Amino acid sequence: MNGQAVNVVQSVDRTFYFIFGTSAVILFLIALATIYFVIRYNHKRHPVPADFDHNTLAEIIWTAVPTLLVLAMFYYGWQSFRALRGIPEDAMEVKVVGRMWSWSFEYADGRTGPILVVPLGKPVKLAITSKDVIHGFYVPAFRVKIDAVPGMTTYAWLQADRPGDYEIYCTVYCGLEHAKMLSRVHAVSPEEFESWLAQGQGRDGKALLEKHDCLGCHALDGSKLVGPSLKDLPGRQATLVETDGRERQVAIDEAYLKAAIVGDKGGRVKGFEPSMPSYRGQIPPEELQAMVDFLLGRQPGKPLDGAKLAEEQGCLGCHSTDGSILVGPSFKGLFGEKTTVIDQGREVEVLVDADFVKEVLANPGKRPAKGFDPVMPTYPDLTPEQKEALVGYLMSLGHEKHSH
Repeated sequence: MNGQAVNVVQSVDRTFYFIFGTSAVILFLIALATIYFVIRYNHKRHPVPADFDHNTLAEIIWTAVPTLLVLAMFYYGWQSFRALRGIPEDAMEVKVVGRMWSWSFEYADGRTGPILVVPLGKPVKLAITSKDVIHGFYVPAFRVKIDAVPGMTTYAWLQADRPGDYEIYCTVYCGLEHAKMLSRVHAVSPEEFESWLAQGQGRDGKALLEKHDCLGCHALDGSKLVGPSLKDLPGRQATLVETDGRERQVAIDEAYLKAAIVGDKGGRVKGFEPSMPSYRGQIPPEELQAMVDFLLGRQPGKPLDGAKLAEEQGCLGCHSTDGSILVGPSFKGLFGEKTTVIDQGREVEVLVDADFVKEVLANPGKRPAKGFDPVMPTYPDLTPEQKEALVGYLMSLGHEKHSH
């Protein structure tokens, strides 16, 4: 990381050095005068105190000199303040959002990310706010320090003249993970910046995790940040602590990840604070699905594995594939056969085909299977591709019956 950038920095530093230098000189003179008076007017030399009257010249000096110094400090301070607050008209605006405990930066085209990418030589206007509590946006290399306040927007600006990375901190104690609320300014050439901006946000899962600021709290490399790591999630389990203190193990599958993102997982992950905000209604379904697919290791464009999807959605916890009866009817030999359901209190025989399976996924309580309790949950977030994959999986199990 680079230690310092130039621009407004020079004005702020000039003011600091002037005030610091003046204070140091005054301190030295006062200390020197004190030592002189202690020696010169020692009690042994002057056992009888002298009778002093006022000194007009001295009074003028100790009134005029401090006044001039204070006015000089004010002048330099005012120049620095104008430099900090005088945002150039041609500045590029970036929205800065603070939240426990990460920073998010949004550009004019809607692109967002956890770091602030800026072009060299271009002033950047920062429109700063917070989604929860007061944070302190601080970039020491650019001498920028301003509060991010929920419900209002504050402004600052910076301009990088050297390429490199410059640290961003939060200067307000905003919670237990305050010290981890870190980011950086990444300064690149105008050509690199335009190329980066032209690439757009991207629609893959990783880019969307970055867009929605998930990677500010969750690492992809296994390290522990504010929240648990997102590395190697398929096949793992999470320990949830409920509000009454009870712990339970849950599989990290598609249903769990979607519930966790929208804030419905039913408890906090053991070892972590319940600080994750809810994204309910903020993430389009297709983006949510792409994020979950990335976390579960699914490849874009690759046909969905119906068997794996049934396991991830928790279907195989209630339906067997070997003919045994669990909470619901077995999947083995089910597709393509007739089954009895309860339709408005009457027993009706229906064919288990693709339309019926999709109907059950959308509204399982409408026509529950005879002999089984209507406890199956709805799956409103399933995409058409996922429903087709599940239908294909059931079809393959149904074919098994006829192949023996």
